[in-house]
Amino acid sequence: MNARTLLVTGLALFAMYFGAGNLIFPVMIGIEAGGSLTPAITGFIITGVILPVLGMVAAATAPEGVEQIADRIGHRPGVVFTIIIFLSTGVAYAIPRVASVAYEMVVAPSFDSGWAGQAAFLAVFFLVTYLLAINPKGLLDRIGGLLTPVLLAFLFALILAAIITLPIERGPAAGDYAGEPLAAGLINGYFTMDAIASLVFGIVIISSLRRRGLTGRSLFTGTALAGIIAGIALTAVYLGLAAVGARLGGGGMTNGAEALAHASELVFGRAGQLIFGIIVLLACLTTAVGLTGASTQYFRTLLPQVGRVPMMISHVCIAFLLANLGLDAILAVVAPVNQLIYPVAICLILVSLLGLGLRGRLWWSYRLTCWTAAVFGLLEALRSTGRADALDHVLDPLPLGAVHLPWAAPALLALTIGLTLDLRRSPAKLTGRAERTHA
Repeated sequence: MNARTLLVTGLALFAMYFGAGNLIFPVMIGIEAGGSLTPAITGFIITGVILPVLGMVAAATAPEGVEQIADRIGHRPGVVFTIIIFLSTGVAYAIPRVASVAYEMVVAPSFDSGWAGQAAFLAVFFLVTYLLAINPKGLLDRIGGLLTPVLLAFLFALILAAIITLPIERGPAAGDYAGEPLAAGLINGYFTMDAIASLVFGIVIISSLRRRGLTGRSLFTGTALAGIIAGIALTAVYLGLAAVGARLGGGGMTNGAEALAHASELVFGRAGQLIFGIIVLLACLTTAVGLTGASTQYFRTLLPQVGRVPMMISHVCIAFLLANLGLDAILAVVAPVNQLIYPVAICLILVSLLGLGLRGRLWWSYRLTCWTAAVFGLLEALRSTGRADALDHVLDPLPLGAVHLPWAAPALLALTIGLTLDLRRSPAKLTGRAERTHA
């Protein structure tokens, strides 16, 4: 695999990860963490960068796609899991959300265009998304070779100009950053949901590399290296954006988008709003293109009789309708669903990585760990609806339960039990059972 192909693939993956939320989170950490910025941004990078990179490495262990990984928790649970993650990170939530966020952050603050203006903007947004995503053969080249360099150029121009021209104005640490800055950073990185995105984007990265002739060990290595390149780029951008936020800490900013727009105007004058708008549009567009391409490819494996063009048209049309109808109701449904599937995704990634260093295929380790995470993730999802306050008394006493990670300790215990059971079996028996069992 030549270096240019690897670089373009890694940059494309970076852009697919880097949506509007990823733009805002590190800026707010820089504003709110105050003197605790270092541990706070460290926590954010652990769960917002390292975990997604590990997710891409885990995806590389399953060259047939995320279905092959999910099947390790049982065939039927795996199918349900993959359908849910592709809906929640695709047409049912994430795709319409990035389009809506692009409108709200770029157009709405300057133009009171009403519903008609919003519909027109979203129609153009999804038309461009469709045109960029429709041909899978050139998808990564269009994102990594064309859009991402422009996005990075504007991002680093803003970051460097702000760091050079604006003095540091750190206020006191606010909220959770005042007490547990590392934990607060970990939680913010956790809520980027990029670990799930690794499993989704893995299908695009692996398919593209396979079309370039990579197989076996070279396919695994190429996918993993693309994840590492994306992680390096994410880390550099996050550190830069946090440094920009640290220069706005004394201004009373409470909104990351407003803060970054303000920083753009301070360093570039009137042109600042244009630069900020280009950054937001490119961040949202590249994520939408990547998610649309991945979701289309996955659902065609479930419905092979549907062609790529009608499948993608249905994706962009549904996303267009949902984005116009408003996302508050969707968020109320999808946010708890994400609380359920994210623990399972994390456990699946970590056990897949653990399996790289052990002889034979793990069986109980996958099932016990992920099933346990699913049970406690379901309880956390119910609590997140605000209609099950009694669960506070059940979940808060658990380690990390008060910071919405009640599944972590039980899943670790389940992993220990699963590993004990797996390691007591011979590799031959374990592999045979894993191949025969699907549920």
